[in-house]
Amino acid sequence: MDDCIFCKIAKGEALAKIRGSSKNAIAFDSIDPVSEHHILIIPKMHIESFLDLEKDHAEIFMEMAQVAQKVIDGKKIAGGYKLVINGGKYQAINHFHWHLLGGKPEDESDVLNKT
Repeated sequence: MDDCIFCKIAKGEALAKIRGSSKNAIAFDSIDPVSEHHILIIPKMHIESFLDLEKDHAEIFMEMAQVAQKVIDGKKIAGGYKLVINGGKYQAINHFHWHLLGGKPEDESDVLNKT
């Protein structure tokens, strides 16, 4: 998609602090962090949402998991992190992505800290 900011980041057409990547996935810092470590992991291919994943996306999904594991190890947050998928009205960018959250939360009252 030409106007998708995540597609532009994946293609190197928009700036982001890259934390890891593979052939089919890339991880970068959120521009609106809700925790000390807030990294987004996306497929490089445009997939709108979790509900749009198909059987032939299995390799992409696995690469996203491997990139997330490397970021978790690199950030040394294995002792406390969350991997979150937002959907529907809670998904701000229409490009499937995970939020990797670790470290001290920015807002102690955040619902994510209570789940």
